[in-house]
Amino acid sequence: MTVVRAVLAVLAVVFAGASVVLLVLGVRRAAQLQRFATWRRVRATVTSMGFEARGDELGVLRVVFDVEGRSSTLLDIGEEERRVTERARLVETFASGTTHDALVDPTGASPPILVTGLATTPLSMVFLSAVFLVPVGILAGVSWWLGQR
Repeated sequence: MTVVRAVLAVLAVVFAGASVVLLVLGVRRAAQLQRFATWRRVRATVTSMGFEARGDELGVLRVVFDVEGRSSTLLDIGEEERRVTERARLVETFASGTTHDALVDPTGASPPILVTGLATTPLSMVFLSAVFLVPVGILAGVSWWLGQR
């Protein structure tokens, strides 16, 4: 019975750790979005688009776009990998000549960032963090209950 309690406790710690990591990522993303709140939102025109394959069934979206005469490749999703099955939809969405919103630093110190609509919101990370706490409570409760027997 002690081994079962120990395994349940370890699983609870793993879920709690995952919850903390998601919460930290959500806070970091919220801080990043707060920094972008002062940036101007303008229309950008995609000049070229590609999908660079990486690993098994994964790839990275590569978009070159023009904003007010400045060219940039920065996306709000960064180097986040996407599934190859999404490739056709991404190629269609970000085809050359299409226009999308971009964020432009008013100081001009940073290059423009294309708003893809694919970025994870801080609220979803906080929600997932809370969801991960449910198994923590269940596992900790069962572990405690087993110790009472």
